[in-house]
Amino acid sequence: MVRKLRLGMIGTGVAATDLYLPALQELRNRIDLVACTNRTRSKAEAFAVVAGVGTVHDSPEALIADPAVEAVMISLPIDVMPGYTLAALRAGKAVLAEKPIAATVAAGRSLVTAASKHAAPYMIGENFAFMFHAHQLAKWIAAGRLGEIRFVEAHQLTWIDAANPYFQTTWRQTPAHIGGFVADGGVHMANLLRRCMGDPVVVKSVTAQFNPLLPPVDTALAVMQFESGALGTWTSCFTARGDAPMLRVYGSKANAEWHLNHAEMTTASGITTRAEAKEYAFTAQFRHFADVVVKNLPLAMTPDEALGDLVLIDRILRGR
Repeated sequence: MVRKLRLGMIGTGVAATDLYLPALQELRNRIDLVACTNRTRSKAEAFAVVAGVGTVHDSPEALIADPAVEAVMISLPIDVMPGYTLAALRAGKAVLAEKPIAATVAAGRSLVTAASKHAAPYMIGENFAFMFHAHQLAKWIAAGRLGEIRFVEAHQLTWIDAANPYFQTTWRQTPAHIGGFVADGGVHMANLLRRCMGDPVVVKSVTAQFNPLLPPVDTALAVMQFESGALGTWTSCFTARGDAPMLRVYGSKANAEWHLNHAEMTTASGITTRAEAKEYAFTAQFRHFADVVVKNLPLAMTPDEALGDLVLIDRILRGR
C-alpha cells in the first residue's frame, strides 16, 4: 500500500476552501493535510475545523519547519510566493505553488534558476495541465487528425465584479504582478494553447482597462503566427460575458473545440468525436503531486513550462 503524502497548507483563502478542499477530501487515502497557516490565524483555525487539520501554525516559517510536514501547498499573493517556495525547498520540502509562477518574467526566471539547485520536487498548480480532454485535444493535433492547422481562436471571457469571491482578495485589487486577471487566469489558456500549437513566433496585441477596479488591464486582444504558419487570435476579457469555447482549432481535415468540461473534433464530413473531462482537475493535480513526492515520478508540469506560460502572457501584454 502506498503511504500518504503529509501536506501542509500555506494560505487558507477562498481557493483553499472552494478549490483544493474538495480534491483533498477525495484523496484522503493518498494525502494527509497535517498542518495549515494563514496570516490571519482565525482564518487558518476556521479552515482547520472544516478540513480536519490537526495543527495550525502562526507563520509559514513555522509550518515549513514542522517535521510532520514533508510537502507544502503555497497559495499566497503571487509576488510573495517565490520567497516561501525557496524557503521550503531549502528545508527539503516538496512544493506545489499556485499559478502564475511569479509576478514577472524576470522574477520567474530567477526563481526557476534558484529552485533548480534544490533536490525537492517543485510544481506549479496550473490545473488545465491535468485535464484529460486538454491532452486529448493536443493528441488529435499531433497525430494529424485535423490535418494542417490553419487558424486558432483562444477565448477567455469572464465577468469579474464584487460578486466574484476572487475580486475581494486585496492583492488582486492592487496587483503587484503583471496583467492582473489577464495574467492570473490567462496562464491556464496559455498552457493549453502552447500545448497544442507551441509558442507563437509573432505576437501583436492591444490591451485595455474598462473597469477601473481591475488594474492594470482587464482586456487583451492579440493576433499570432505560429512556426507552422498557422495564424491565431487571443481574446482575454474580464469585463465581458460569453460562452465561446476556450479554444477553437481549424484544420484542413477537421475542426476542434475545447471547453472546460469536454473537447470535440468534427471532420469535414460531419463526424464528431468527443472527449469528456474524466475527473475534477484539482483532484488529478494533487494526485500527481503526491505521486511525484511519494513514488518519485517525474513532474508532468515543470517550472520551466509554467515560466513559458507566463512569458506568453507577458508578450501579449507587451504586444510583441
